[in-house]
Amino acid sequence: MLVGWGRGRNVMRGRGGARGESGGGPPQSKALRVEPINFDLLGRDREWLSFDQVPSSMIRLLSLILASHVAFNLPAADLQSFQGSWVITEAEFDGAPVPGGELLSAVLTIEDGRYGFLMGDLQARGTVTLDASRSPAVMVFEETDGPNVGRQLRGVAELAAEGWRACYAMGEGGIPDGFKTEPGSGRLLLRYARKPGTRTAGPLRVLLVTGGCCHDYATQKELLKAGLESRANVRVDIVYSPDTSTRPPLAILGNPDYAQGYDVVLHDECAADVNDPEVVRGVLAPHRKGIPGVNLHCAMHSYRTGNPGQAATPGTPHALWFEYLGLQSSGHGPQKPIELTFTDPVHPITRGMTAWTTINEELYNNVKVWESAQPLVQGRQGDGDRPGQNNAIVAWTHEYGPAKARVFSTTLGHNNDTVADARYLDLVTRGLLWACGRLQEDGRPAVGAGAGGQ
Repeated sequence: MLVGWGRGRNVMRGRGGARGESGGGPPQSKALRVEPINFDLLGRDREWLSFDQVPSSMIRLLSLILASHVAFNLPAADLQSFQGSWVITEAEFDGAPVPGGELLSAVLTIEDGRYGFLMGDLQARGTVTLDASRSPAVMVFEETDGPNVGRQLRGVAELAAEGWRACYAMGEGGIPDGFKTEPGSGRLLLRYARKPGTRTAGPLRVLLVTGGCCHDYATQKELLKAGLESRANVRVDIVYSPDTSTRPPLAILGNPDYAQGYDVVLHDECAADVNDPEVVRGVLAPHRKGIPGVNLHCAMHSYRTGNPGQAATPGTPHALWFEYLGLQSSGHGPQKPIELTFTDPVHPITRGMTAWTTINEELYNNVKVWESAQPLVQGRQGDGDRPGQNNAIVAWTHEYGPAKARVFSTTLGHNNDTVADARYLDLVTRGLLWACGRLQEDGRPAVGAGAGGQ
């Protein structure tokens, strides 16, 4: 029987032991017992825990089923049609809808015989095999890392024009022969759609936009491309202008569809005087549709549609770019070493990293910080006695627009030696993977998102 875990306590209890990652499962030494569980919410007269009693834990239980086993009916005897990152759009148990909650925020990724599952602090990895000789086809997920190591579940699934569906047998029942969840059947039906901003679990497609004033972008674009591609399963394409003015003629300008086909846009331009609000709206268009964004250094001083030193009012043209970033900056002081402090050391981007002091660098000021921004790293120069000036946020996350696109930004990165620093490249890589939903809670890349597809 499947072993499910809620926040700090087990939901389904089975014989034998199980081990888990921090935050995702029980201590390795904890023994488990098997007991049946009852869906009181659905009116079943069994010994199950009810949704009213442990709603979040039950959702975690359903999620563990997802993480343990999936099956589907493919026309070909391979996993190609199932590769990628998926979210759950609907759930049904015993003929009744299941409240979504955390379940609908989960992400399942399949690539090259491996799978990964991520939902909050719950993580699981394992191997996956397909038996296409069965109809519907059966796919077995065996967990190798997570709270259910060595366990399997079986189900059936089939592809649709958009996404796919799968039906699972809860408990010890046999593999379902169809896609119905009649009362008392103990079957769970899930429908999946591809995660927004993703296509397959192959390399993430990164569009690096760079060029403009005051920086050695000709060198830095190559440092970024090599650094990212050596650290994660990404392919970086570059849009570069050698123009060194504050109004570089970047090829993306005037084309709101410039990010079509990409999973994330990496802004590393210095274009302060590209300030036509309609042009700026075009730059923001992909992000408003949900395409994640990563912003480095002078990207924070680009697309200024008003006085950057005056705090922008949300909803005005002045705030266009700042609302996307989640932080407004207008300038910087002299180049001096910046002492970094990780103000959120448990965030996936910073977890396990060690703060450092940079070489001579520019510390960008903080004119305004949006309430929805999440500071990660603070920078201090000299006495650090002027908040927002010589003591300022230098890395943060944010969500932007109606689609809540994930955004990671850091104001670090003026000099080539900083951009080439392994610690800086690690930070940017993690920020990019987080923005794309491919970073686990412990800071490791999701399955298939690491270097070489690991």
